[in-house]
Amino acid sequence: MARSDTLRAELARLQGKTADLTKEASRHEAALASARSAAEKKRSEASRTKSDSTRRSATSAAEREDKKALDALKKLGDVQKRAGDHAKTVGTKQQQLAAAAKSEAQVAERASTQQASKERSTRQARDRDDATRHRRELAHAREIGRAASQTTVVRFVEIRTPQPEPLRVLYLTSNPQATETTVTHPDGTEVTEGVWLRVDREVRLVKEALRGSKYRDQIVVEHLPAATTKDVLDGLNDHRPHVVHFSGHGGFGGLLMDNERGDEDGQHLDFAILARMLSATTTPPTLLVLNACDTLAGVDQLLPAVPVVIAMSDTIPDLAAMTFASQFYGAIAAAQSISAALEQAKTIMSLGVLEDAELPQVACRDDIDITTLTLVQARD
Repeated sequence: MARSDTLRAELARLQGKTADLTKEASRHEAALASARSAAEKKRSEASRTKSDSTRRSATSAAEREDKKALDALKKLGDVQKRAGDHAKTVGTKQQQLAAAAKSEAQVAERASTQQASKERSTRQARDRDDATRHRRELAHAREIGRAASQTTVVRFVEIRTPQPEPLRVLYLTSNPQATETTVTHPDGTEVTEGVWLRVDREVRLVKEALRGSKYRDQIVVEHLPAATTKDVLDGLNDHRPHVVHFSGHGGFGGLLMDNERGDEDGQHLDFAILARMLSATTTPPTLLVLNACDTLAGVDQLLPAVPVVIAMSDTIPDLAAMTFASQFYGAIAAAQSISAALEQAKTIMSLGVLEDAELPQVACRDDIDITTLTLVQARD
């Protein structure tokens, strides 16, 4: 494929991404406007009422809407930043396309001139070749005569089909913002309340799905809980995975990893740094799965490091994340292609959480066909 054709295909994909970013920005703008309007109504209600309880309730509701508006504003800012960076990428690709088209035209012109010269040289060479053909034919006849007078024994060695290599999955989970609070009630009873992602249950469901799969002996899962940024490199070095999977918090241009101190602040890992880490190995992974909120934004930065990336286009709840992961890896272990495994996972998600079924999205390089790419080899 010519360089210009490749660039046209890339521009077509980028234009689709432009439309997606526009839709995403519109969605966050609508959420921002709605939250601001709702907050204003609640404050107006609080100012008009004479009831203290109604005033407190309305004020609390207004504050919740303010938080929603702030979240929508942050997401909108992130989308606008990505849209600006994306526009620069599109402009660069357009310049590259113009340069490639000009270069190819010049190459074609030179090739035409060279072809005419080559044809003249060919005619001259043909005349010279006629003079030596007889000597070559005579020498060939002599070689055949010598070969016929000798007995040659040829031994054929049967080459065994190589055994399939187990698929190695590096499963990273991180949940630094998980917190627990114990409340003692007047009657003496204690209740522990907490907010956390159920990443451990997700891993358990994935392993259960693998145990029930047809080719379960061809998959090895290495789980690194409370994963830090350093664990990413250590996992690549120690396990040389074909698949790297992350479950946890995402968004704002990266992932939230645990830190060495183990506190709830965690450590932000930019997509650009993650791409460098995945590239810094002699055996880079084939597939990267980001089972975390708003990670589709990092695809363009990650594809140079990993041929195939699956990420989430928006916020994904615990139940949807667990359902996706267990069905996806169950299908992979049944020797299904990446495309088929993703479609199976989205189908199962639609049975229980219809609004979340389209959150998992896949992106791959132009030379990759995910409809035929399987990670586990089927055996009779």
